Amino acid sequence: MGIFLLLVILVIVFIIFVAGDNKRTSNKKSGKSKRQYNKTTTYGNKSTSFDNYNYIYGDAIGSKGRQGEDTIKEKLSALPQDYVVYNDVYIKVNERSVQIDHIIVSAYGIFVIETKNYTGNIYGTDDAEYWSKYIHGNEYKFRNPLKQNYYHLKSLQEILAFPRNLFVPIVVFTDNADIKCETREFVIYENQLKSTIYGFKTPIMTTEAVNYAINRLNASLILDKDREKRHANSINQYIREKNELINQGICPRCKSKLVERNGKYGKFLGCSNYPLCTFTKEL
Repeated sequence: MGIFLLLVILVIVFIIFVAGDNKRTSNKKSGKSKRQYNKTTTYGNKSTSFDNYNYIYGDAIGSKGRQGEDTIKEKLSALPQDYVVYNDVYIKVNERSVQIDHIIVSAYGIFVIETKNYTGNIYGTDDAEYWSKYIHGNEYKFRNPLKQNYYHLKSLQEILAFPRNLFVPIVVFTDNADIKCETREFVIYENQLKSTIYGFKTPIMTTEAVNYAINRLNASLILDKDREKRHANSINQYIREKNELINQGICPRCKSKLVERNGKYGKFLGCSNYPLCTFTKEL
């Protein structure tokens, strides 16, 4: 009889343990957290609600890039409440839409984050127009994420009218990559992201400046359902305009003349306004 009761008790304990474990697994897979879906941050006497900003964007984009952004999004959700996080943001700048993976507004600066979910060895420099990733003996080129993120930073700077020193650009690769870059700016792994952010310990923005940035960003957000399609059209238009200028021998960045130069890896087009402008294009 005693053995039978002991067996019954063990079965009940096992059932309770399995049920609890399934619940924990389900919550982990959903990627939800209390802070992520009900975010209210208070600065001074003002309170700004961010109920939708962490999950309203990008659910329709099923891609490896989206998986990477979701990974970073989850890590950023663990930041304290005085860090206001925007994920997968579309903003309007001079009638053109700009998509930014992550923005963090805080008293320690405005962090502008570009996420890359790549596998393989990553090579690149600050000034190169394109970076390379090598995997299984093959090379694949992609746009320099530092320059990509610099454009995002300048777009935010245009909206907020803040000086450059208040912005912190960060390019973060998921841990699938092996970074072999030599850069002046932050190019880090996902597991270094929080420590990099926490490394900025000195407040450089007043409460008023933080509130102003939040309000200006809110006013510039594009929230309609067609934002992704219109953003893609905006990018295509920008590429066409850029290529037209290059074909005319004009730098698309500063509108100076392009000149042919010889470099370590062969001929390329460079801006005649170098070093003030570092635009280059391989030939």
